[in-house]
Amino acid sequence: MKRSNKAAVFLVFFLGVSFFSEGSPAQAPQPARTSTVVKAEKFYRTELYFGWSKPDGTLVSDDEWKNFLAQTVTPRFPDGFTVLTGSGQYREKTGRIVTEPSAVVIILYSSSSKKESRAKIEEIRTAYVKRFDQESVLRVDLPKTVRVSF
Repeated sequence: MKRSNKAAVFLVFFLGVSFFSEGSPAQAPQPARTSTVVKAEKFYRTELYFGWSKPDGTLVSDDEWKNFLAQTVTPRFPDGFTVLTGSGQYREKTGRIVTEPSAVVIILYSSSSKKESRAKIEEIRTAYVKRFDQESVLRVDLPKTVRVSF
């Protein structure tokens, strides 16, 4: 091939490669962009700690606990709550240390229902103490609101 023919072939090859590769470099597909904004609401959180040992030496049974939740807690917080079970330790008024099965009920409630919800929580505590002859139900109120997204 003559020198000018080589140059022409090279030029055509170069321009062709430039033309076809310029607007379409190999790229990974881009994820679809969403404009969804997650709205977080302010809620208060209260934890209630329930010991299952009764003064007569028996324990609150699973059926008794389920009935208490269904009859006392659920009607006051029908939108939901969380129950965690575990083992707790408590010093009675007599000074005796009791290790017992226990449950923690976590309740989230809106800022707008704060006063009513806290009154309902006290009703739950009072009902448990009376129903199962307990000294107390520990209550923990978080001092600040938590942000919740549904």
